[in-house]
Amino acid sequence: MLYFKEDLPNKDSKLIYIYQGTTVNKMQSEVETLMLSLGYKHLGQGSFEKGSRIMRLLFGAFCKYFKFRVIIEDYNSGEVKVTVSKDTTGISGGAIGVNQVKKEFYNLSQAFRTI
Repeated sequence: MLYFKEDLPNKDSKLIYIYQGTTVNKMQSEVETLMLSLGYKHLGQGSFEKGSRIMRLLFGAFCKYFKFRVIIEDYNSGEVKVTVSKDTTGISGGAIGVNQVKKEFYNLSQAFRTI
């Protein structure tokens, strides 16, 4: 079932989505399923990580590393607000690493529209 209603205009560093016809608990389950299917590990408290931070520091852009935070909260009656923000900039991978994080952030923005 598609719950996506709209995305709210915001800063470049956050994605804000509104979903309807669902609850916070159900949306937490949907988000976790989506992120796990994309290869992310759930670290708890809304943090998701993909790749190795240590490998990224050692080998730069040759090793991918992404970390995002997802906050899920009630918005209006029958609606849920999901905010996705970057927890890493990619700077440890140089200019290529920063672009990798931007590209992954865009891919996540498209994936969250499918919930």
